[in-house]
Amino acid sequence: MDKPLVKKTKKKYQTKYVFAGLCTSVFIAAFTFSQSNASLSHSGKNYNVTTSNLVISTIKQAEFAEYLPLRGVVEPEKTIFIDAIDGGRVEEVFIQEGALVEKGQAILKLSNTNLQLNVLAREAEVSEQINNMRNTRLALEQNQLSLKRDVIELDFEVLRLQKQFTRNQALIAKKLISEQAFEMVQDELDFQLKYRETVKQSQEKEALLQSQQLEQLARSIKTLESNLAISRGSLDKLIIRAPSTGQLTFLDAQVGESKSNGQRLGQVDLIEQYKVTAQVDEFYVSRVAKGQIASFELNQQTVQIEVAKVYPGIDNGTFKVDFSISDKAIAKQLRLGQSVQLKFNLSSTESKLQIANGGFMQNTAGSWVFVVDENGAQASKRNIRLGRKNPQSIEVLSGLTQGERVITSSYASFADADKLSLSKND
Repeated sequence: MDKPLVKKTKKKYQTKYVFAGLCTSVFIAAFTFSQSNASLSHSGKNYNVTTSNLVISTIKQAEFAEYLPLRGVVEPEKTIFIDAIDGGRVEEVFIQEGALVEKGQAILKLSNTNLQLNVLAREAEVSEQINNMRNTRLALEQNQLSLKRDVIELDFEVLRLQKQFTRNQALIAKKLISEQAFEMVQDELDFQLKYRETVKQSQEKEALLQSQQLEQLARSIKTLESNLAISRGSLDKLIIRAPSTGQLTFLDAQVGESKSNGQRLGQVDLIEQYKVTAQVDEFYVSRVAKGQIASFELNQQTVQIEVAKVYPGIDNGTFKVDFSISDKAIAKQLRLGQSVQLKFNLSSTESKLQIANGGFMQNTAGSWVFVVDENGAQASKRNIRLGRKNPQSIEVLSGLTQGERVITSSYASFADADKLSLSKND
């Protein structure tokens, strides 16, 4: 049986209407998006931000000084180290680490058998050399006495012959003695006179030479005796003593332990005067010099200290600086190892336009900031130029005026915005 045909005209028109509506919606959405982009490109991004999450600071004209915060440590101004000169075995420890010591006070005792035997052998050797030199000196002195005795005997012989010659002159004139006997006495007198002159010259030269030899022997004996005293003194050095009055802040010695020559045993700190040391970043190496001032707070009092020494070496990106403490009353209030928070001035104090230091520096590097308007409803991005800084403030060179308010907290959540709409929490 045939079915009657149903007209599809109504369904066909419904499909057209739906398609036309979809096209119109897409067109409107595209138009709206393009307008939005045009508006955004013209005015920039705008974020809604609550002021409770922000730090807003006021630009002010005030005293400004560039300074560097440092951590200082109190140390002794002078330290004397104690080393084992000859080494040995630790026999006894008289004083413990940390004790106060007086100059010359015994700290510990070492024993060194080889050193003791060497000293005994040295003493025997030096004693023998000294005895030999003394014998030589005695022989020289005896030789000198012998020459003097010879001269005396010659003087006596010449005197005797002169008297005999005088008598013979009277006798020969009376023909009482022969010419031969007279000439014999005369010849013997001439010989003795010449011989005595030669012996005197020889005795003078010998005396001069012996005097020089005796002086040399005396110096040699004195040197040997000094060497002997040094050898004996090396035994005394086995007892380690405090080199100065102070505090024994370090001692590395246990009974029975062996110490080699020159090994470090300990140190004595002179606690009458202290200094403050600090490590400074190498970035400031060209800006630190002797005579600069730093300060710290002690018992509600500001204490100023002066750079006494800048060490040339750089270790792990820092260099060491020593500060001197001129006030002895302040030094007495400090303790070794105490830490102090230093404020190290890098410039003089001047009146400058300044902005509070804050987290915005990490996002802008100081090239721009968000400036809050007068009613506090909006903040706009503005380019600025900043100069020197310290942990609290930064010098403003251009772009800001006194009294303006600036957001100084971090811009991490809205760094890409050009404007901020500020609101308070409900």
